[in-house]
Amino acid sequence: MKNLDRNQRIGDQDGIEICEERLALSASLPSDLLLEALSIGLSHDPLDSSLSTNSASPLPLSLQSFDAQSSVGIDAASVNEPPPDLIEQANELRGQTPLSGNPLDGRGQTVAVIDSGIAWDHVALGGGFGPGYRVIGGWDFAESDANPYDDGPAGFHGTHVAGVLAGQSDSLSGIAPQADIVALRVFDDAGLGQLSWIEDSLKWVHEHRNQFDSPITTVNLSVGAALNAENLADAMSILEDDLRLLREDGILVFAAAGNSFGNSVNDTSLMYPAASDSVVAVGSVNEFSQLSTFSQRSDGLLATSGESIHSSVPDHVYGWDGNVDDFASLDGTSMATPQVAATSMLIRQSMIDQGLEPTADDILARLRDSTITRIDPQTGASYHVIDLQAAILAVPSETEPNAEHVNTPVDETVNSPLDEIAVTEFIGSNENESLVLDLRNGIELRSGGNVYRFDATDSLTSPIVIDVGAGADSLHIIGSPDAERLVMHPPSSHEASRISSNTYEIELRGVETLIFDGGGGADRATLNDSAGDDTLRSGPGKTELSGVGFQFEVNEVSRIYVHATQGGEDHAFLHDTAGDDTLAVRPQFTSLRSENFFQAAYGFERVYAYATAGGNDTATLYDSAGNDTMSISSSRSIISGPGYQVSARGFDSVEAFANGGGDDVVKIYADEVHSQWHQSSDRLQWTGQDGTTRIARGFERMQAFEEYEPIAISPQSLSFPALLANQDSLANQDSEERLRRERLASQSVFQWLGSESPE
Repeated sequence: MKNLDRNQRIGDQDGIEICEERLALSASLPSDLLLEALSIGLSHDPLDSSLSTNSASPLPLSLQSFDAQSSVGIDAASVNEPPPDLIEQANELRGQTPLSGNPLDGRGQTVAVIDSGIAWDHVALGGGFGPGYRVIGGWDFAESDANPYDDGPAGFHGTHVAGVLAGQSDSLSGIAPQADIVALRVFDDAGLGQLSWIEDSLKWVHEHRNQFDSPITTVNLSVGAALNAENLADAMSILEDDLRLLREDGILVFAAAGNSFGNSVNDTSLMYPAASDSVVAVGSVNEFSQLSTFSQRSDGLLATSGESIHSSVPDHVYGWDGNVDDFASLDGTSMATPQVAATSMLIRQSMIDQGLEPTADDILARLRDSTITRIDPQTGASYHVIDLQAAILAVPSETEPNAEHVNTPVDETVNSPLDEIAVTEFIGSNENESLVLDLRNGIELRSGGNVYRFDATDSLTSPIVIDVGAGADSLHIIGSPDAERLVMHPPSSHEASRISSNTYEIELRGVETLIFDGGGGADRATLNDSAGDDTLRSGPGKTELSGVGFQFEVNEVSRIYVHATQGGEDHAFLHDTAGDDTLAVRPQFTSLRSENFFQAAYGFERVYAYATAGGNDTATLYDSAGNDTMSISSSRSIISGPGYQVSARGFDSVEAFANGGGDDVVKIYADEVHSQWHQSSDRLQWTGQDGTTRIARGFERMQAFEEYEPIAISPQSLSFPALLANQDSLANQDSEERLRRERLASQSVFQWLGSESPE
C-alpha cells in the first residue's frame, strides 16, 4: 500500500467534494461546464422565485413508500408538514425585541467558513476584507497568502455558504447577519485541494480563535468524502485530533452529510468528516420534511431545508460585469449546513443573553431538544428537523440555572371593577366565563371586571398558566405584532394548549371556545381534533375547527396546520386566495398555499378544496399504497382510496401521480371534441387552448373522455407541438447528463488513501 502523502494533489477518483448536489465544486470543472451545470436562476433579487428553473417533480422515492399509518417513531399527524423555514424564523426573531434588548442576529461571534474562499466584495458580504468589514480575516491555504478570495473558474461555493450564514443586503438576509466571518480557502482556482490544507485550516481556527474582536464559535465545513473503512482510518488519523481540539475549545464544527444517497455503495453512511464524533452532521429535507433524495442518512442526523436555497455567488460565475451582486438558488446538504451552523450561533447568543455560560454540549442539547423527530422510510434512520423558534423558547435543562418562579394563584376575594392584579398563574372558577387575553402591550387577561397582568420574564423557563376552569368557557386572544405560535387541543385531550413568542410562553387549560386574532406578525397556528367527528373550514383570513365540546377560530394568521388524527369521521373545507394557489394532495395530507397564505390538513377522511377566488390555480394529486380511483375534469377533480377522498374544484391545471402502489385508475374529461391529447405507456395528458393541462402519470388504467364519451387515443398521437411531448424526457436526459459530468469532474483530497503503490 502506498504511504499517505498529505500534500498529494487531488485526482479523478471519488472522494471529498463540496457537498452540493447540482453544483459540485470539482477539481477540473471548467467555467463553461460549470455554467452549463447551473440549473438555477440568477438575479439581483434572490427572493424572486420566478427566476428559478427548479420545477415540481414527481413524488420522491422517500415518499412513494411511506405509510403514515404504519410508521413508528413519528407522529402521523405531522407527516409531510413543511420544515420550519430557518431563514424566515431568523428574520422574525430579529424583528422582535428580546428581554435583553439585543436582536438575535449572531453579533459577538465569528464563524469560520472552510471552503473555496469567499467573494468578500459581494454586496451581501460587506464589500471589503479585514477589520471593520463583514469578512474580518482569513487565509488562502491554496496560494499561501492572506487573500482568501473565491476565484474562478471553479469558485462559487464558499460565497454561497457565507451568504446563507451571515449575508446581509437589501434583498438577502442570512440567519446570523451580524456575525463576523473568517474565510479559510482550501481549494485553488481550478478546484484542486490538498488534505494538508484542510488540516492546516482546522489548526488555524484553534490558534486564532480569540484573535478577533468576537471569538470564533462556529466552523462550517461543507465538504466531505465517501470512504471505505481503511481510507476512513487514514483520514481520521490526520484530522480527528484537530476536530477534537476544536470541540474542547467550545467551537462547534458543522459538516454536510453528503449528497450521494442512492448513487454509491457508501450511500447509507455519512461522508467524512461529517461522520466524525467531534462534528455535527447536517442533512437536507424537502418541502415535506422528508430527507431529500440526495441526502445521506444516519440515526440522529440534524436536518433542515437544503433545496432551492438562495444566496450570494461571485461575479465571475455569470461573467464579469463589475457588479458583485449576483445570487443563485442551489440544492444540497451544503446549503442546509450553514443554516444549522448559524442557528447554533443564535442559540448561543440567546443563552448568553439569559445570563448563562453555555458550553458546546449545552447548545447542542438546546438545539436537539427542540427538533421534530422523524423516521426515514427507506433506511429506518431517525433524523431531527431543526426548529429555531422552538430552540430559542426551549426550557433550559437541569444544568442551566432557572429564574425564580412563584406559582401564585389569583386571590378570588378581589372583585372590585377593573382591579389590576399582578399574577403568575390564573385559575378560573367552574362557572361559564368569557375571558380576553390581550398581548398587544405585555400580557393582560381580562375576566369579570378584573385585569390580571403577567410578567413574561419567568415564562421562558416556566410557562404562565391560564386555567379557565370547568365551565363552558370562552377565551378571546388578541395577538401582538410579534410572531406568535398557537397550538390548540380540545379540553378532552391530555395535551396542553399553548401560545408563545420569542419573549413569553403561556399554557392554556380547559378552553372550549377560542378566538385568536393575529396581530400582524408572522403567526402560525396548529389546531388538533378530538376523538369524535370534527369539521375544518379554512380560507384566507379565517380558519375554524369545531367538534363536540369545542370550537377554535383563528383570524388573520398566515400559516395554518390542522391535525385530525384522534378518530372520528373528519371533514375539511379549504378555500383559495385571489392570487395563484397550489394544491398538493396525498393520503392523509392536503395543503393549499399561495404567496402569503399556507393551510395544511392532516388525517381528514374527506377533504374539499375550492379554487374560486381567482388567480391561476394548480393541483397535484398523489395516490396511496392501495387501489385508488381518480377523475379529472374542468369543474372538479376527485381522488379516492382506502379511508380517504379528496375533491378539488375550479383548479386550472391538474397533475396526478400513481406511484404508491395498488391498481390505480384515472379518467380525464375534456369539454370539447378534437382536444389536444398525448398518451404514452405511463402518461395521459390533455392540453387546453389556454395552456392549462390535465396530466396523469403511472396509472395502471387511463381513459380519455370528450363530452363525457370515451375516446381512443393512439400512443404518440398529438395535435400540439412534438416538443411538448418530449419535453420531460429531454429535461431528464439533460439532468442526468449534468449529474454524470459533475461526478466525473469531482475529485478528492483523499484520492490516494488506501490505493496500492505502483510496482
